[in-house]
Amino acid sequence: MLPVHNHSVVITHPSRYRWLLAIVLVGATYSLGTYYWAEDPVTNVEPAVSYVDVQDPSSSPVPEPESDDTSAVFVSSPSSGDFYIPFKLSETWRDRGSPLAYQEPPIECLENMFSVGADCEGWRADQTMDVVWSWVNSTDRVWRYAHALIAHSASGKPGKPDVNYNAPIEHLQNLDELRFSMRSVLQHFQPYVRQFNLLASDFSAPDEFRTETALSEEHRLGQLPQWLDRSLAVADWHDGVVKLSVHHHGRFFDPYQDTTFNSFGIESQLRNLHGVSDVFVYLNDDMYFLRDLHPADFYTSAYGLVFRFDLNLLVPPKLDTRPSRGEWQPLRESNVLLSNRFGASNRPYTAHMAKAMSVSLLQEAYATFPEAFTRTAARPMRDVHKTDPGDLHTAWLMPHFTVERHREALLWSWAVGRLGGDDDGWDNDKAWSALGGKGDEDVRVGRVQRSALDEKVVSRSLRRAGYERPGATEYLFTSADGYPYYHLRKGGKGYPNLSADDICTINRAECFPADLTSASGAFAHLAFMAPGCGDCIINRLVQRSGRAGFSEFLPPPEREVAPASHGYTPKTLPTVERWEDGQFALTDVLSSATTSTINVRDFVLRLLARYRFVLGNSPSEFVFLQGVGSAKKGVQRLPASSDIAFACMNDDIRGDGHAVAEILRGWQSERWPVAAQWEAL
Repeated sequence: MLPVHNHSVVITHPSRYRWLLAIVLVGATYSLGTYYWAEDPVTNVEPAVSYVDVQDPSSSPVPEPESDDTSAVFVSSPSSGDFYIPFKLSETWRDRGSPLAYQEPPIECLENMFSVGADCEGWRADQTMDVVWSWVNSTDRVWRYAHALIAHSASGKPGKPDVNYNAPIEHLQNLDELRFSMRSVLQHFQPYVRQFNLLASDFSAPDEFRTETALSEEHRLGQLPQWLDRSLAVADWHDGVVKLSVHHHGRFFDPYQDTTFNSFGIESQLRNLHGVSDVFVYLNDDMYFLRDLHPADFYTSAYGLVFRFDLNLLVPPKLDTRPSRGEWQPLRESNVLLSNRFGASNRPYTAHMAKAMSVSLLQEAYATFPEAFTRTAARPMRDVHKTDPGDLHTAWLMPHFTVERHREALLWSWAVGRLGGDDDGWDNDKAWSALGGKGDEDVRVGRVQRSALDEKVVSRSLRRAGYERPGATEYLFTSADGYPYYHLRKGGKGYPNLSADDICTINRAECFPADLTSASGAFAHLAFMAPGCGDCIINRLVQRSGRAGFSEFLPPPEREVAPASHGYTPKTLPTVERWEDGQFALTDVLSSATTSTINVRDFVLRLLARYRFVLGNSPSEFVFLQGVGSAKKGVQRLPASSDIAFACMNDDIRGDGHAVAEILRGWQSERWPVAAQWEAL
């Protein structure tokens, strides 16, 4: 806080000195926070923006400012001295997606990649990516009051809450994790980072701010880590080429109700982050990098997104009738949505470590399940329901959504794009013959031999795409080999074994009943109504495609269709919440704004490229910080000489956490002693 005497204060930009403003206060000493203008101030102007929906990109996004926070100022609390960024919701940019588009390989590359499994040569994607943190600081007095107020209101009790500012809050204690989480990424991943992005709370300005500073009732206070260097303008928070950008919830939530304490709600809005790379790494503030990592640990243009699942811990496709607080009911809620859309199945738990995510895929998931995303964002605190729809678990849903869209694309390509007629005609005999079926005998599938994950092939493919091998990730399954959950649907666990003698069986009567009369109907039957049939057909066609590529799935190169409608050219299959509401016929899916015909094969190639993924495994450690004993044992399991790549120090402290905090701070300071350049000295 900067006290103002002699009745004046000067507001300046410390790096550009573009603004010089004197405020003259008559007859009183006035306390005002230190303000820094980073850019021209904007007053009560709502910029016109357009949200480009996945299904309707007919309008172009308008150019956006370089960051949410470059025009920010700081204001200090008159009582605590903590500083914040004040802003007005009317001045924020809303309903926006990332202007940093998904990098799509040229169609020639995709042809080589998916037809015969060849490498994409002559084109390289930008390897830099953003890192995004969600963050909570429960020691902040304004945060404490807002949290108590909402909890008190939810309880239905009259009056105002009695706030104990010193009482610990389970799972929300501030142990200075964020500072060292960021240092860990700088130490182990900095060459590949474009920007750090911090997601932070904001609050209505308490009375003391409105009575003792120049803030109005419209202003909200954006929370900041107090170790940031406020002698710098926000636009000058850099460490080398890595920029730090702060995104307050009110700036990217759509719609925004008020201060949120619901981590599921925050994650539901990741699709709206402004200026973030399409592929980004997402962490909670208690997660750390412990070894040098490379882009291939998270994403490559050769293999796609890298997902880490525990295939022995499965989420069932139904709600718990006696739910407890925590993440499992939202996990089940999310699997119910996926099962209604793609077919019922157990799906694996996502590991508690840094996650690769995609803005464009998050937007597509939102377009598919808009009500669930909106419902989750509207709840200020986590909600548990027995029967009513509950919170969505976005960080779990997005990778599984990607896997299921890839499966859907493979089956649609074969049934509708390759075998179906222009009039949606269908021939069961032709389909059965394409699978190598004879008469009414079952087709047994076993020993699928593929080369995509051979060590030499992985090294060659990554090298030709311009990537180093992963620093700490073993690739265990790739979308280039089909669908990884076929055995989970049948009650199995673990990673799929394509080399098994008996993988699955295709029964003609079950998979191709006589009443199938259309290609889109056959697709829906195989993909959703009898999903085990679709799973096994994928394995069979992968087998018949040889050691690499999807040649047996793809439409012929010359196949073109005259669309029944004209408008935007779609990038995806229908984004509908339930598969029954989708229209999957060729002419229903495809339309064109610029040409009289569409090449079906090119559409499929781009579709498959969009959903490429790898299932990988990295050495990691999840530490429950419950007390001094668990904290000491936890840090002892993480010596610098260990091969562990990721750690999560989960706050499960019961009672006073000061002793635990000291243990954790000691370990963090010893492990990452070098301060970032945006930290105050």
